Amino acid sequence: MSESIINVYGANWCSDCRRTKKYLGEQRIHYRWFDIELETPEGKASYDFVLSSNEKVSGKPKRKIPVVEIIEGNSKDILIEPSNYELAERLDLATKATKDFYHAIIIGAGPAGLTAAIYLARDGYDVLVIEQSTVGGQAFITNKLDNFPGFPEGITGSEFATNVRRQAERFGVEILVPEKVINITPCHENGSFEKCTYKIVRTKSGKEFTCLVALIATGSKYRKLSNIPGYDNLLGINIHYCATCDGFFYKDKRIFVIGGGNSAFEESLFLKSRFVKEVTILIRRNEPSATKLLQEKIQDAEGINVWLNSEIVELIGENKLKSVVVQHTDRGEVKEYHPDGIFVFIGLSPNTEFVAKGLELDESNFIITDGQLQSSVHGIFAAGDCRKGSLKQAVASAGEGATAALMMRNYLDEN
Repeated sequence: MSESIINVYGANWCSDCRRTKKYLGEQRIHYRWFDIELETPEGKASYDFVLSSNEKVSGKPKRKIPVVEIIEGNSKDILIEPSNYELAERLDLATKATKDFYHAIIIGAGPAGLTAAIYLARDGYDVLVIEQSTVGGQAFITNKLDNFPGFPEGITGSEFATNVRRQAERFGVEILVPEKVINITPCHENGSFEKCTYKIVRTKSGKEFTCLVALIATGSKYRKLSNIPGYDNLLGINIHYCATCDGFFYKDKRIFVIGGGNSAFEESLFLKSRFVKEVTILIRRNEPSATKLLQEKIQDAEGINVWLNSEIVELIGENKLKSVVVQHTDRGEVKEYHPDGIFVFIGLSPNTEFVAKGLELDESNFIITDGQLQSSVHGIFAAGDCRKGSLKQAVASAGEGATAALMMRNYLDEN
């Protein structure tokens, strides 16, 4: 897709527009954004283009957005309100499974899932990996992995993910993406996992796959801010969760970064070095939780400020951020500030919604496993960031994936 031009037309308040931009950003696909509400000649032209495109596709002058224009050489395609799956198909990102039955099905294509797949497929098992978003998981959207063994100069997240995917596919692993799993059930409608030999994995698109053993390696997503007035109005407009995806829009501007852990500090350094003029890190507690090395890097970096005992209590603005109200708890003061945008890195929430009624989870919805990484359900294992007790590091997730694969192999030998 490097020779293609992708234009996205829409408005900042449109949730489907934000979803489309997020998906393209996650896939590291460059696109140009055209805001149809701008009171400029470009905005007016974009608005007219949306009307004409809707009429061309549907025969009526509708105002459905987003409109995605894909230009390749002399050809041009128009997609109206495309789903992520439709985008994936058009951009040659979608894949198909070749079988209905696999020895093992792995849900999630991050370091844990792909490592497990490599181990199992190398042993001769048929393996299907199902991924709803991006192959590589959180590692893919990481700017650079500096602490993964074997890469003395570091490696970009996208390059790392590409390498692991190629390695898995070399051993015959099938990767189905984008496809969302909605549940895992016993093979008989009224059966149980203890009595049924097989498991049925169902996807949102209606596909069903049968397997003997399953691994949940769905990772986690950035935890969202909650209970802050004004948040919903600005999500995807001036509130972001991916520095790599959205940092470009804040070139030479001032931003707030929320969070005191490694992710917040790493992304602050990235944003300051590549795009923004000034970064201010807001931390609720009286000290950061990031490593000492990262704290030292932040201290030495110009244009990065750290505010301890500070948290956002209100966001002001409808379709554009006007100001941020911050409470400084150490000095009992509430002040209003005017950053251009906000990036949030306040920890992770597991992607385990689809097994919430089937597996035992802890109070934060992480999957509880035994010493063999098996969940509370016989024949369903878990590894990586979605598992209780995981270290939330790419190399640790890869190690868990390898361990889970060995335990799954034992399960297959016994069943």
